[in-house]
Amino acid sequence: MDPAQIVSNPAVGVGLRAALGSYVIYMARKFYADPTGYFRKSQVQRTDLRWLRPIIRAVALFCLWGGCFIVATAVAVQILGLHGDLLAIVLIAVAAAGAWLLLPRQRAAEAETESGTSD
Repeated sequence: MDPAQIVSNPAVGVGLRAALGSYVIYMARKFYADPTGYFRKSQVQRTDLRWLRPIIRAVALFCLWGGCFIVATAVAVQILGLHGDLLAIVLIAVAAAGAWLLLPRQRAAEAETESGTSD
């Protein structure tokens, strides 16, 4: 069977886009909550990466918005059959609202200092 035929199926296409968007959202939330956590695990020396946190957090926020946009686009275009310039504006707004709602309520560093279990 040709893989292009499988992916061109609308149900499979929506499923793949929704899975990709959900994975991007999941990973972006983790990086937004603890921007330097991944890098701390792989560091040999414990260096302070405070300057890197805002950059990673900004990229994670953009990826979170992008994941919401992917899922919203898959639903609007593939399932509802919507197209056009107005749809693009609505999708941008829906993705922004979704990203805002999906942001972690409390950053990991803030939660750590409030609970008193700092390194």
